[in-house]
Amino acid sequence: MANTARVFRTLLFGSVLLSASPAWPQGTHAQSVFGADPNLSDGAMALRLGDYDEGIRLTLVGLRSPVGRAHSMKTRSAAHSNLCAGYMMASQLRNAREHCDEALRIMRRNWRAYSNRAVLFVLTGQLKRAADDVERGKRINPNSRRLAEVEELLAARVAARGN
Repeated sequence: MANTARVFRTLLFGSVLLSASPAWPQGTHAQSVFGADPNLSDGAMALRLGDYDEGIRLTLVGLRSPVGRAHSMKTRSAAHSNLCAGYMMASQLRNAREHCDEALRIMRRNWRAYSNRAVLFVLTGQLKRAADDVERGKRINPNSRRLAEVEELLAARVAARGN
């Protein structure tokens, strides 16, 4: 079981869109997603470093600020996807689901949100729903290593249920 928890943590860490704080070099992919919003940037970094409470707090502050409310759909969707992963890592699955759904409501083509929600569905035993989200994500990003890893995890869970 500890191995399963480590696999989930690895998958979720990869699902957090690492963002660049204003002090980081301009022009990075993450910088283009979160711009110069220090709360979203630092929230993503805190999640990556395992400080889930602080990462969640900073991301929520970033989304609720006047600047955050003016962010693009892509940025808001990415932030909610990060919250989804953060809440899963903090074992707050109901909150995780709300933010996965919000990320996808804002931007249906957010493959990371599908990946995160698929992991959530695996965690909660909803394997058919997990498979559906993996497929949706793969239609958007067919070469995603992250989605392939979630698919392997799902296959292992399905096989374990069959035994």
